[in-house]
Amino acid sequence: MKSIKIILIVLLFGNKIDVSAQDTIRLKPYIENMKTIDVFIKGKKYNFLFDTGGAQTIISPEIAQITNKKIYGSVTGFRMDGEIIKAQKCDSISLKIGSATLFHSTVSVWDIMSILPKDWPKIDGVISLKSFENKILTLDLSKNIFIIENTISAKKQMKGKHLIKSRFANGLDGSELNIFIGIPKNNSIYWFLFDSGNSGPFLLSNESSITWGLQTDINEANTIETEFNIGKNKLKIKPFSRKIIYDGVLNVESISEYTFTIDLINKEVWIN
Repeated sequence: MKSIKIILIVLLFGNKIDVSAQDTIRLKPYIENMKTIDVFIKGKKYNFLFDTGGAQTIISPEIAQITNKKIYGSVTGFRMDGEIIKAQKCDSISLKIGSATLFHSTVSVWDIMSILPKDWPKIDGVISLKSFENKILTLDLSKNIFIIENTISAKKQMKGKHLIKSRFANGLDGSELNIFIGIPKNNSIYWFLFDSGNSGPFLLSNESSITWGLQTDINEANTIETEFNIGKNKLKIKPFSRKIIYDGVLNVESISEYTFTIDLINKEVWIN
């Protein structure tokens, strides 16, 4: 009887139902609240940083060499303080995360350990939102998990959440994928980078700090708990003023306050 029911459902709805499995991925703690994730490439396990503000998915030069990938070209990125990062790229590589095999037509090639302290555990690359550009994700950093949703589970997730202002940015050459969350203040919208890789404080640019009536000394944290409206939610947090290229940057602490469903297909962000 069960098999007959399944056949009837398929006949009735055809390909309107995504029967691909919902996949829950567990994140591992790293240094300073950062998160890492197990990534398999040609059956070998690697340790990648999970960074929603990373813009591009990155593999190390070592992985590119092991997988016999041609390294070529030039990729230019910016850290939040404006520092330029130069990398290269390679084509056609599949990364397995959980049960999902994610094909990447192009990834960046760069040694992330070049900017990390030498005594920190080895990181082999960075998983960014770019890896999931045709997926719907639910992110719950408080539980150290994210879920790759299917069509049915995504609708269930969105039912208990509300849509918030967001922008999806693709960078200087169209190869990136970052999300900015719109936070209103004084009848204007300020755009904050959605950055799980920011293990430090919730950040405001010096210009935004003035708008919020806070000090702009980049060497000191603002000790005043300040309110920020994220959709219908009121986040109360102590921000830090810094010379950065964005209006502001969310951090692990602020993102962990909520559960987000990120529809990378329709470019929407939902929050509980």
